[in-house]
Amino acid sequence: MTPRASRFGGLAARRSFLLLPPALAGAAASCARPEPPAPPLAPMSWTHLTPLPLDVAALEVVPTSPPPPPGDIGPLLSPPPAEAVRGMARDRLSALGGSGQAVFLVTAASLVRERGGALRCTLGCRLEILGDGGAEEGPGFMEATARLGVSGAEATRPRAADLLLRRAMDDLNVEFEFQLRRNLRRWLVAAAPGGAAVAPPVGREELPS
Repeated sequence: MTPRASRFGGLAARRSFLLLPPALAGAAASCARPEPPAPPLAPMSWTHLTPLPLDVAALEVVPTSPPPPPGDIGPLLSPPPAEAVRGMARDRLSALGGSGQAVFLVTAASLVRERGGALRCTLGCRLEILGDGGAEEGPGFMEATARLGVSGAEATRPRAADLLLRRAMDDLNVEFEFQLRRNLRRWLVAAAPGGAAVAPPVGREELPS
């Protein structure tokens, strides 16, 4: 091949690259650029849901957490699973009674990366009523749990652990309210949308004729 032919061949190759259709040229350029980081996740919150005020004088959310199982990566998340469960209690529960105490405990809070890369989230909580709390039946309690896992490609996605925790928290929140209304309904106080106790209806007295 002559020098002139070689130069012509190189020029043709460059022209063929420059004349790529816009879609193919964009795809080629995108392959060369790294993907932008995912946007930050919004903070977990349950304040938009119906409040669950209790007929007790005090509410304690116990700050201790259960011991982590082997392979637990929950402490690396923000928030960690145990703090997410306590946040749900702080957002949804309140004390609007005159006596008694409610105690909220985290009974399970882990997110484990298993062998093979699968992720498994386990959450649990317990609400205990101590004292009469304005009810005649005496103390009571309820428990709620949620278990959820992902595997394969879904477990390798960016922020897979954070997204799994959020889905498990949604399940726990639904189960918590269901069990509370089922087992401790007598300690629930009717509340206005803002969380304040609803005033009792005004009685009407018949005047003597």
